[in-house]
Amino acid sequence: MVSIGARKKNSSLGFCTKRVVVIVSALALLALGLQASSLIRSLEHDLLQHSFEKPMNATLSGAAVLTETNQIGTNDRIVGTGSDAMSEDQKENWKQKMDAWVYEPKNVNYFWKKMGDRPFQREFYSRLGKGNFNRILDVGARSYNKFCKDLINSTSVEYLQMEPNLPSDPSDLKNDGLFECYMNEVREKYPDQGSSFDLVIDFGVFGWKLVQNEFDDTKVKGYVNSVTWLLRDKGCWVLKTDQGWVPNEVEFFDKHILPYFTMKDFDNHAYESGHSIKGGNFNFFFFFT
Repeated sequence: MVSIGARKKNSSLGFCTKRVVVIVSALALLALGLQASSLIRSLEHDLLQHSFEKPMNATLSGAAVLTETNQIGTNDRIVGTGSDAMSEDQKENWKQKMDAWVYEPKNVNYFWKKMGDRPFQREFYSRLGKGNFNRILDVGARSYNKFCKDLINSTSVEYLQMEPNLPSDPSDLKNDGLFECYMNEVREKYPDQGSSFDLVIDFGVFGWKLVQNEFDDTKVKGYVNSVTWLLRDKGCWVLKTDQGWVPNEVEFFDKHILPYFTMKDFDNHAYESGHSIKGGNFNFFFFFT
């Protein structure tokens, strides 16, 4: 038979044990919470780096140009000319990579307000209708880019996009014309487009590490030469780069870009070249012909 004192002692021990269990459990949950928080931040970083900027890579091969009025659905297809740079097997392999990289957010409004560098891009596009950019080419077009033309908000600006792999519903796009081709073949396929743009916007294509991993010096040179050819005198190439996109950014610029462009500030010093956001995860450079 257990005495009252023993009961009290056992009760006290049980209470202490329960407290220890509760404290240990709380600490474990806290640790798990911190780990989960860290994991979430890590995943978010990776997604922002490698998923949210997938306007498909307008880089290697070509097909056609779509022209349209401001009303979607009144497109006239103009078939381009020129030989393809890749074999059919190479194209299929590249297309599979493209499909794996595509991201289409479910909540586009939230995406533009909060995700990655989109708040900066929203501000950037809003400036373009007030500047001296009469004809703009945006490299890459997904359904979430449909806001870009509205953000520019100008009837005097002609806004075109380049996209070789259209989204599942092309009617989601909103532009004044669509080049359905890759950058490296635009000169061959559409010889009448030379020196016709004041601004080429390149967010998430050339400056993305996964694209550079597929490029050798010949493809890099072809891409840069195509951009140069598209721009008018004193035209601007706006290039967004992701952190770590090339091993040595200074050397890359010196070798591949600065022989053909001058790096300057943008729109009366509104943004300095090298403008950085999200702790250096995204950087914006402005190159002028």
